Amino acid sequence: MTSTNTSQAFPLNLPEGDAELLLDELQTRLREGRRLIAEVGQILAEIESRGVRDLYGYNSIAVFYEHVARVPRAEAQKVTARALALNSRRARDGTSIDPVAPLTGIAASAGALAEAGIDRIVTVMKRLPDHVTASTRHEAEKGLVELAGVARPRDVTVAGTELLARLDPDGNPKEDPGPKLQRSEFWLRQKRTGRWDLRGNLDPETGARLNALMVPRAYPAPNGEADDRTPAERRGDALSEIVDLAESSPDIPLPRQTSERVTEESPLAEPVGTPANRPKPSQARSQGFPSPHRGDGAARPGNPAERSRNVAHIRPSRWWTRLSRPRSGGATPPQEPLTA
Repeated sequence: MTSTNTSQAFPLNLPEGDAELLLDELQTRLREGRRLIAEVGQILAEIESRGVRDLYGYNSIAVFYEHVARVPRAEAQKVTARALALNSRRARDGTSIDPVAPLTGIAASAGALAEAGIDRIVTVMKRLPDHVTASTRHEAEKGLVELAGVARPRDVTVAGTELLARLDPDGNPKEDPGPKLQRSEFWLRQKRTGRWDLRGNLDPETGARLNALMVPRAYPAPNGEADDRTPAERRGDALSEIVDLAESSPDIPLPRQTSERVTEESPLAEPVGTPANRPKPSQARSQGFPSPHRGDGAARPGNPAERSRNVAHIRPSRWWTRLSRPRSGGATPPQEPLTA
């Protein structure tokens, strides 16, 4: 069975070459569509008055419209906010809530205003201060509605800005909380392949110090040697060299341990036959490891597996670790080294 509700073929049986008639038909369809959209807003305001949770089980009118109209969340929020601003409704306690722009709602119901112009008028009306009288608000909205019916949205924005400058020259003063303290941040994540991803946001001083350490170590191989590394690979080798230098420093703090772990661990006995003049780990690594692509090309001692075991005790328990600089004045003194 075929449907008999077929759309009328273009050009709607209009005489060819009649430009004025085409324009009139287009404007008629636009007014009708905007009028229907305004009626949708009235229905949404009534649903909000009766309680969208009690009627349909949704937490908000925006989520309800998102599912019913099958539109994105951002569009649903704009449509419902416009509907609540143009139409009066009742609160949960039964009190009446007046619309923000009543004249705009009347003009929208007639299909005379586009959505963009309505949003700009509502924005201006919301920003009007409380000391403006009702008659002044009425005249201001009336002028904006008349302008939005014949002008572009940008013209409404300009007129609204001039209106706010005249009615509220001091603006809406807000408390200045002062400059927000931005701390350095650093994220470190280990992937399933064993490699690590890092990302950070450093303050100007720390970033400049790190850059000063990396730049001389990220130069290509000296003495005219062939260096097939990319700039990113050279910076990666430079960072590895900086980590080696920091790890070999005798002042590097030990990893923090809980008191339970310290009390439960028993001291390890020193292996028999160990020389008395055996250097400490910090002294053995005091010279650091040069990059394999720098200087005389000497490779770092030890394979990657051994080096991973050397730093396994400082691996975080979770993949993502957020490190921030200690607060000034509240920094805790470094703990005493724990004896094995």
